[in-house]
Amino acid sequence: MSNTDKIIYSPNSSIDTAIKDMLPNFTKVSQRRMQKAILNAKKAALKHQDENTDSGARHIFREFIPVSILNQNGFVFEYEKPIQGKTPDWLDENLKILIESYTYERGGSSQFHQRISSSITDKCNKYKDIVTANSLHLVVAVYIDFLTGMSCEDCREDLEKFRALFNDNDSLWAIIFFTETMVIDGKQQYDFFCLCVDSSFRSISNWPFNTIGLNN
Repeated sequence: MSNTDKIIYSPNSSIDTAIKDMLPNFTKVSQRRMQKAILNAKKAALKHQDENTDSGARHIFREFIPVSILNQNGFVFEYEKPIQGKTPDWLDENLKILIESYTYERGGSSQFHQRISSSITDKCNKYKDIVTANSLHLVVAVYIDFLTGMSCEDCREDLEKFRALFNDNDSLWAIIFFTETMVIDGKQQYDFFCLCVDSSFRSISNWPFNTIGLNN
């Protein structure tokens, strides 16, 4: 057993195992950054023992989930790799895709679409100059907390509600929605649904998510 295998990333054994299973899908540099981020979140959660801090740890873990699947399919996303003075969550320089993450958490007073749109617009504004200068595709990965009562199916049924979000943000290429489903053989399963501005995702080999293009 290596020293890395002995590290406990989360007091939740299922999450700890999931993180250890995901890490080999990334470069050594990304692994070190990911380990640092999740261990710092764990330390803060243990120190403060409050919902907000634990929420931060959950958010970081969820950042890893969709990108681990992408890298399993041949992508080369790196975690928090600096680009022009900013550190996006994920960057694949080969395919020119930048991914930012957002968790739709339980609680809050605003509606689902309003909160999602506000967060995605903020991320688009933050990275639009970098996206333009480097000809990148900007993707926002949105985890939907199952306790909110929302699902990927709800997003599939409300496609038109997201059209204005794409129209208002020229830098936005796609949104990946995902949420927990069932546990099989002790492993948490997830449902994914991707909404893309057009059908250009079809040209990307091994794109693993069920995707609909808005403006085909």
